[in-house]
Amino acid sequence: MGLGAPCTPLPLSITSRLAPELYDLFLDEFHASKSTLSACSLVCRQWLPLCRHHLFFSVALQPDFVDFLKSSSHAHDTIAPHIRHVELGGGWMREKQHEFNDTMMFMITLKNVRKISLETLSWTYLEPAAESALLGGQGSVFHTVTTLHLTFIRFPSFSILTTFVSQFPRLRELAFDNITWDDMGPNQLDANPPFLFGLEKLSICACSNEPIISWLSAPDSADSIAVPIHSLHLPELLPHEATQVGKFLASLPASLENLELGFLGHIHDDAPAIRDVVGEIDLSLHTRLRTIRIHQLSLYQFPSPPATPPSSPPPPELSPCIWLIPFLSRISSPMLSTISFNIWLGGEQQLDLLDWNALVKVLENPAFAASLRSLQFSVRGIEPAMDDEVAGWISRRLGDWGGVQDCLEVCFE
Repeated sequence: MGLGAPCTPLPLSITSRLAPELYDLFLDEFHASKSTLSACSLVCRQWLPLCRHHLFFSVALQPDFVDFLKSSSHAHDTIAPHIRHVELGGGWMREKQHEFNDTMMFMITLKNVRKISLETLSWTYLEPAAESALLGGQGSVFHTVTTLHLTFIRFPSFSILTTFVSQFPRLRELAFDNITWDDMGPNQLDANPPFLFGLEKLSICACSNEPIISWLSAPDSADSIAVPIHSLHLPELLPHEATQVGKFLASLPASLENLELGFLGHIHDDAPAIRDVVGEIDLSLHTRLRTIRIHQLSLYQFPSPPATPPSSPPPPELSPCIWLIPFLSRISSPMLSTISFNIWLGGEQQLDLLDWNALVKVLENPAFAASLRSLQFSVRGIEPAMDDEVAGWISRRLGDWGGVQDCLEVCFE
């Protein structure tokens, strides 16, 4: 049949007998295509609710869209209930602060939102009425949201940040990315946030980790309820934060399944300091650990160090990663399936800064050797066109490990 052949619809006598579930499955396939869903919503009344469900499941709140919903009771009643994920952010908020406040006040009235993503704004944009509503939990959205992502936001004080986030008692996922504050503010950290003992996923990137982790640490009490975090993302730790992070991790022995950690070393002299503090983080406690990803492995050096044979461990004083093997060697989870490394690499010679012989011994640990399915290297600094070549460099250095053929994965960011 040619592309220009006419398409005859099925007769009503057939389509009227099709189960509604079939239409649902059909329309679900187009959930990511706004244009297709818009066209399908015009086909018949029966398709309209499901098309709206997908079309307005995730929305970027803008003043014109909010004005449309507020100006039409029909639009408000038929569209707003479908909104589950709200994104609010952008450069327009600084120039249109009044519209931003109206948009924020409208957002907190939505009744079915499960996720809020706020990005690139300053708390100073808020007028008193809006600030009071946000800090007092005055709105339906505070009782329904389970996921809160905050990105590039500046707060007047850390206490305002914690007060705002504490208005969401049902949080299960919380992410901070480039969040700053001018000062600590009044000390309100004695009480744990109401969502703490339901929190399952936590991510802190490009922030001061210490105050946030201290705020989210469960009280030291024999009868306290364990925090159920199963995914923890801390890619940019400073060495002095390791002790506190170790205590926080120790409070999650029964729940933690996915862990991402990285230590920021400004110079190679920081590596011994990192090695000295990683002992504060005892991974042997986490017997349900399934995946671990190590960030901030920068092997790029200038000037380049002298080459060492692949079979020899790197001189300790030259390696920025001398803390890595002692850190990984404490893993004892029989459920571990994936170990990942994010590395910055400029050439093959720099790979010799890792102790590959010691890494092979870690990978052969009988505690998890049977469950390990994937060893991943995510490479930056080298052209993706060299993917096969880089994979060969790594594969040769892992030649003594029996899983190199089946488990090794090399990708490029």
